[in-house]
Amino acid sequence: MNGASGFPRNFAAMLREGAARWPDRHYAVFPERTLTFGALHEEAARFAANLLGDGIGPGDHVAIVMPNSADFLVAHMGVQLVGGCSVLFSTRFRETELAHLLEHCDAGAIIVSDLIDAHIDLAALIGHALATADTGGNHVAGGGEVRPRLLYLFGRKEAAGFRTIRPGELEQGADGKTNLPGYESGPASNLMIYTSGTTSMPKGCMLSAETLMRSWNIYAKAVGLEGGQKIWVPLPFFHCGGIGLATLCMAYGLTLVSRSHFDADSFARMIEEHRVDHLYPVFHTISMPLLASAYYDRDRWAGFLKSMVSVGPLGGQEQLRDSLPDDARIMNVFGMTESSGVLTVVPPDAPEKKRLATCGRPMPGVEVRIVDPETLDDVAAGEKGEILFRGGGAFMGYYKDDSATEATVLSEGWIRTGDLGFFDTEGWLHFSGRLKDMLKVGGENVAAAEIEAFLSTYPAVALVQVVGRDDSRLGEVPVAFIECRGGHDVSEEDIVAFCRGRIASFKVPRQVVFMKEWPMSATKIQKHALRKMLDTG
Repeated sequence: MNGASGFPRNFAAMLREGAARWPDRHYAVFPERTLTFGALHEEAARFAANLLGDGIGPGDHVAIVMPNSADFLVAHMGVQLVGGCSVLFSTRFRETELAHLLEHCDAGAIIVSDLIDAHIDLAALIGHALATADTGGNHVAGGGEVRPRLLYLFGRKEAAGFRTIRPGELEQGADGKTNLPGYESGPASNLMIYTSGTTSMPKGCMLSAETLMRSWNIYAKAVGLEGGQKIWVPLPFFHCGGIGLATLCMAYGLTLVSRSHFDADSFARMIEEHRVDHLYPVFHTISMPLLASAYYDRDRWAGFLKSMVSVGPLGGQEQLRDSLPDDARIMNVFGMTESSGVLTVVPPDAPEKKRLATCGRPMPGVEVRIVDPETLDDVAAGEKGEILFRGGGAFMGYYKDDSATEATVLSEGWIRTGDLGFFDTEGWLHFSGRLKDMLKVGGENVAAAEIEAFLSTYPAVALVQVVGRDDSRLGEVPVAFIECRGGHDVSEEDIVAFCRGRIASFKVPRQVVFMKEWPMSATKIQKHALRKMLDTG
């Protein structure tokens, strides 16, 4: 069953085809080990046989909370081979987010790894989150029942309640076979990524192998990818950029180069050792440290590097251009989880001014409009408005959230992005910022309402508002404006300590401002006035 551009319509068929065509070609390179297409298929099939033996099958949701690794790919593809849906959670989520999401996502199993135990014990974290969810803790919305779960730990250690899966030592199923029924999941969602929105908690974007391929073919065609080339994938696989590139590599017979966490020196050595053709850091917080590494050498890299995709202000783009080899083209891009990743990209042969300052033109199969956010009427070239799109890798909606889906997906398939932009007179798309109340902290989308909801659980907090403050390293960081309840003496340090370890680090406020009076419109606090307070010191 084929879908976008003739590629298999689901991950399972894509894996089988890739293993048959390129059994000995490297598919994924990590510091700890390398997987060929054939080896991934064999290991994923063995894990799938175990999943089937444990009662996990077609349509079941399986939550994966793992860093980038060969084990992640084995787990994800094992789920796909039994016809399941991989539900990808950020490894940066903490107890508060996980307790809510584990209740919401209906996972019949959870898979974690011990690869990053030195940084965070994921098995222990999941255990605490499950306990919070099962007991109806304060941070679980809705009070729904939490299903019993199978818990798998990829690694070497033992953890209470988890079944340890040792990489490379997976046994075959009880029948001694790794041949699986060959489930075809068709156009239904077989992938779900939780992304922050304008609500208080992340929403589950329903995607599929087909939507990913419709999206990432845009990048493939723009760059002119060829089988056997290598792509640097520093983005986590729980990000649509990470899993999207992993899917693209499988479909095209490419090799991805990655590791469990970002380290500029280690990545620079890997890129040079494997002579990587294309770099996909996207965010300046990743691309700039890489090119500043002592292991980066412009002249040596000129022999293999072809392109880099990075998004940011023009000044930063020009700095990257000056650091790259002359023939390595820097390219800009626009996309989101709801578009399965790439929506528009500037091709490497575009004029330099367009590559550095714009997000490209809509390619075949994608339509983009700029509209007035209130009336949804089209605006003229050069006039800013909300970016709408349809086609490409458009998502299937938000899981168990009809109201959010209806607010985002308009008639005739147009999808609201919540982002501002404009078309210039030559039809190139320019990104101008966010319409909705969102922050972008080091490339991570964060809903202000999510941080506000969490801080409001602190006993001394009467009212809280969160806005973004410009930051030279992360682009934007959260600042909390707080009005305390009477009789409470609270410091900035108290607020920050309350957050640490309980919400993801990028959501912790970098500054706390205590308020007694608020700038108000007729009924609402004026957040633009709060931002102005930061600007004026």
